[in-house]
Amino acid sequence: MAKNFTQFMTYIKQDFKRDDKDTEMAQAYNDTIRHISNLNTLEGLSFTSYMFTVVGQEDYPLPTTDNTAMRVHVIHPLRIIESTTLENGYSLNKLDRQDWTKMYINPNNADLTKMTKAMPTDYCIFSNAIHVGPVPDKATYVIEIDWAKLSDIQAAGSDYQPLGETWQEVIKWGTLFRLYAAMGMDSEASKYALLYKDQDFGYPYLVRMEGDRTNKMGTVRNNLL
Repeated sequence: MAKNFTQFMTYIKQDFKRDDKDTEMAQAYNDTIRHISNLNTLEGLSFTSYMFTVVGQEDYPLPTTDNTAMRVHVIHPLRIIESTTLENGYSLNKLDRQDWTKMYINPNNADLTKMTKAMPTDYCIFSNAIHVGPVPDKATYVIEIDWAKLSDIQAAGSDYQPLGETWQEVIKWGTLFRLYAAMGMDSEASKYALLYKDQDFGYPYLVRMEGDRTNKMGTVRNNLL
């Protein structure tokens, strides 16, 4: 069974054996979970969402968790689907903001007759929104986006990390690695860094296993925005 925050702190101290670094230990623990969360493909943290286009509208808000768009990590590329029946989908071309502004100088022109409208082919992410271009000429296109939720901060004694029981030992190794590195204890830090990053036991191994299982089982959830 997965351990809650209080239980996990006790679990780490079985190796750390100190009671004067609780604040640092909690920070290292959360940093480890956040690092793993950023790997993006893990069950419970990865989602697929759909949003309808609006004729003449360039920007569409990113999915949010707890009303905080900054905690969403976009998995590229985005896709455009020609109709609400979810047929004939195409990958959109990702642009950085500089290239975007060169190609689409005034996509939100108030005079819709002066806007080039068509099925979008390009996109960029800027200011917590997806910007598509050309602006849509139909309201029947669907933007499909894969995204990952970043883990919540674990602080209350009853908090459970979202990765589950399988990840407990790897999270412990990552926490100890960060703790010892912050304390300048390089030998101990290296020991746990090797365990944490090990291809056959550490997080790379679990990421591979998680990816295989997700691909076979189809565990990614669909959310209509």
